[in-house]
Amino acid sequence: MEKLSDPQIEAIKDEHGPLPEEYLAWLSEKGWGEQESGIMLYSGPVHVKEIFGDDYPKVLKAVLLIGDDMAGYSIGYRQTERGWQFVGFESAGGDLEIIEEGLRAYLKS
Repeated sequence: MEKLSDPQIEAIKDEHGPLPEEYLAWLSEKGWGEQESGIMLYSGPVHVKEIFGDDYPKVLKAVLLIGDDMAGYSIGYRQTERGWQFVGFESAGGDLEIIEEGLRAYLKS
């Protein structure tokens, strides 16, 4: 895995605004790439349109994707009025799942 430097983290913040500290800390402390859990964590957030194209599922409208399980399940953060919410999405299904445990616990499971 490759850890992101402070300037790289700042570039992500500049592009996407304030993101969850747990996520940014993981990228700088543990790194991006294939995690021990088998999840592929991207080097930074990705807009849904970049993966699903213009006809992306509407349920993903306010979501930034941060990784996937390399089998069709994506994880990301959805922006809500109360801040960021950690979510998952099965590309074959269509419903957005709220992942209560948070990123750190999820990646270690």
